[in-house]
Amino acid sequence: MSATLDRRARRTRTMLRDALVELILEKGYDAITIAEIAERADLARATFYLHFRDKEDLLATSLEELYDELVERTVSQGPLAMSSPTPSVFAFEHARQNADLYRVLLRGQGVGVIVMRIREHLAGMLEAQLRLVMPKKGSPPVPVTVVANYLSGALLSLISWWLETDAPYSPEQMSLMFHQISRRGSIEALGITPPPNP
Repeated sequence: MSATLDRRARRTRTMLRDALVELILEKGYDAITIAEIAERADLARATFYLHFRDKEDLLATSLEELYDELVERTVSQGPLAMSSPTPSVFAFEHARQNADLYRVLLRGQGVGVIVMRIREHLAGMLEAQLRLVMPKKGSPPVPVTVVANYLSGALLSLISWWLETDAPYSPEQMSLMFHQISRRGSIEALGITPPPNP
């Protein structure tokens, strides 16, 4: 595929994503039809189906792409360090920037499957990052998949509470608290030797 077609496809997907988000905020997820999404994006309905199976696929894929961008930003700063809260800062920042959308999604208003897919996607990203800091030999006391799924569920739950209480703490503060809550348990569960105290 040429670079021009790649750009065109990305632009089309962005237009569909933006149209969906606008409509979710206006009338709620359940009430939206694919025809309305295509009309809001000023695209033919057939164009929608060239890119996505249905509106669930559009929403989940869009969120996964946004999270992938967050991971790329995180990885560009180096591997995840168990002593650094940095990775979750991006998740809280993203939630703050898209607070209305997150509130709708995390309330579970007809989008339970979407939230599950987001949690699974986050868990996969966390697992990949955790494997970078795990001991190379032996099996951890708790499988890394279990730890990653626990952390992704806890992170989404904490983001939900934070938004519902009108974000009383900054993304940096929330990230630090999440890190403080989860770090010791994760280190022990994965059999990681904790870094020495300064």
